[in-house]
Amino acid sequence: MKTINIVCHYASIYGGNFIPSILYFANENSSKYMIMFTLPIQAKDRNWARYIEKRGYKTVYIDFSNKTFKKQIKSINKNNNVVVMYTHFLSGLRVKLLYPFSKKVKLLIHIHSDFTGGAKASVSTKFKSFIEHKILRKDAQYIFVSEIERNKFSNDKYIYLPNALCLDRVPCQKFDLDAFFKEHKISKDSTLFLIFGWSPFIKGVDLTIKSFMNSAKDTDRLIVVHGKDDGYKKCIDFLNDKIGNNDFLKDKRIIFIKPEEDIFTLYRLCDVFISSSRSEGFSYSILEALYFNLKVLSSDIPGVQWSKKYKNVSFFNINNSSELDNLIKDNSGHKKDNTVNNELLNDYDIKKWSAILSEQFGNID
Repeated sequence: MKTINIVCHYASIYGGNFIPSILYFANENSSKYMIMFTLPIQAKDRNWARYIEKRGYKTVYIDFSNKTFKKQIKSINKNNNVVVMYTHFLSGLRVKLLYPFSKKVKLLIHIHSDFTGGAKASVSTKFKSFIEHKILRKDAQYIFVSEIERNKFSNDKYIYLPNALCLDRVPCQKFDLDAFFKEHKISKDSTLFLIFGWSPFIKGVDLTIKSFMNSAKDTDRLIVVHGKDDGYKKCIDFLNDKIGNNDFLKDKRIIFIKPEEDIFTLYRLCDVFISSSRSEGFSYSILEALYFNLKVLSSDIPGVQWSKKYKNVSFFNINNSSELDNLIKDNSGHKKDNTVNNELLNDYDIKKWSAILSEQFGNID
C-alpha cells in the first residue's frame, strides 16, 4: 500500500480545529493508503499527538530546527515507501528544497496562514517567491485557505480550500468552570469577551486591551489566551512595549490564561469574541466562535471577508481605535444564547472539505 506522510510543523498545546480535521481526512483515506505522521519533537507529549498514536498511525518525531531536518525527512520517506508528502505549517520553499527537481515524491503543500502582519514583501521575499513558484518543482500542488492567495494564483496547481468546522475533538481534561468563576469573581451578569493572543502582534492583543480598558463596564471580563510555554511572558513584554505601562495587569477585568485543549468550553462560556488581527489567512477562531453563536468583533482585513455573510459579525477599521472602543461599549451587557449556528456548519462541512482534499490524492502513480 502506498504511503502518505503528513508532515506537520505544529506543536501547540491543544490540537484546535487543525488536528481533528487532519485526523478526519486520515480516517477517511486509511483504507486506500498507508498514512503516517511526522511531527516536531516538542509535540511528543501533547495529548493530541498521543491520540494520533493510539489511533494506530505511525508517528515519527524530528527536530525541525536542526539543520539536518531535511535529511531526516527524506530518510523517513525512503524507509516508509512514501509517495506523497503532505505538509502543514512549512513554507513552500522549504518543502520544495527537499525535492527541488526530482519527482520521486509528490508534494502537496497546505498553506494555512499569512503571518506578514500586513507588511509589504521585501525584495528578498519576492526573490524567494520567484524561486519557489517559477523554478522549483512546478508540479507541486498548493492548497490555500486564504482568499488572498486564491487571487494571486490561477492555475490548477493552486487550490483554494477554506478550513472546515470539525467538532470531533481529541479527548481532554475538562475546563473547571466553577473554579474559574470563583477565582476571577465573575458574576452571572458579566459579559465575557474572549481573544486569542498566541502571537500578540499578529493577533492585535494590544489593540483589544486598550479598547477594553477604555470602554468596558466594571462587570465585564476579557479573557486573553496567551501562547504556549513562555507565551505569558512574551505577551506581557509585548503589551508593556506597546501600551507603555502595566495598568492592564492591575485591571481585574482582564484575565490571562494558558492555552486550553478544552476550547469548546471557552466558547460556551464567553459571549463576545474579538479578532483584532493585523493579518489572517483564514480564522478558525472566528469560524468556531460563530458556530457557538458568540458575537464577533473583527478587524476588517482581507483574510476574514468570508465572514461578512453572517449576522453576528461586526467589523472595525484596525487603524481607528475608536471603532473598536464603540463596539466593545455597545456589546457590554450582551449575553449570547446557547444555540449553535447550523447554517455555518452546512457552509463549512468537514465531510465536504475532506472529499475535496481527497480528490488531490486520486491520481497518485
